[in-house]
Amino acid sequence: MGVVQIKSVAPGGTRESDDANEPPRLREVLDVAASLFHEKGYRSTSLADIAEALGMNKASLYYYVRSKEDMARQLILRASKRLRDVSREPVIDAMAPDQALERLVREHCAVLLDCPNELGLLVQQRKFIEPRVLLEISEREHTYVAHVRGIIARGVAEGVFRPVDIPVATSLALDAINGLLRWYRHGGKLSRPAAIDATWMFVSGGLAPVVAKRKPRGR
Repeated sequence: MGVVQIKSVAPGGTRESDDANEPPRLREVLDVAASLFHEKGYRSTSLADIAEALGMNKASLYYYVRSKEDMARQLILRASKRLRDVSREPVIDAMAPDQALERLVREHCAVLLDCPNELGLLVQQRKFIEPRVLLEISEREHTYVAHVRGIIARGVAEGVFRPVDIPVATSLALDAINGLLRWYRHGGKLSRPAAIDATWMFVSGGLAPVVAKRKPRGR
């Protein structure tokens, strides 16, 4: 099976049209906030810290955002939109299950590596995010997870994947992808493409049909 291609993104860049509706200064505010949330932790980062990093006073920051919670909301919505959008591409449903899942896994990995601060806020620090903010995000999460689950279920039904507990397999696949946030390092042992390849190989290996071993012929 050939490798499913994803949109290439320059290091430190974003996909075409991502954040296109954000004014440049607001984008800068959110990017700095995301970086500080990742470095210091969401709970330990104050609006004053963000304002200082931006070279503005705290009062000026309120021109762009209402609160720290508002920043978290915008950052998570920004990143989750990318996952939701790729899962809604019509071409996904027309693909064979293994190709569709590979497309989603590789795109999910790419979004994580493009936006580690935003996705890290959701994946690693969600216990510190206010419940009302998480509630707003949950619909997008559920839509995306349901799509992954549906592809795995289709693959099992068609014999492309081995029989598995669908919800458990979905959780394990997403955990493997989100694990990139913990172990991947830019400039480390694995390149970005190699890290994405390794993640897909792990996920696909766990779903691959079991091939019965042939008994050796008697002499």
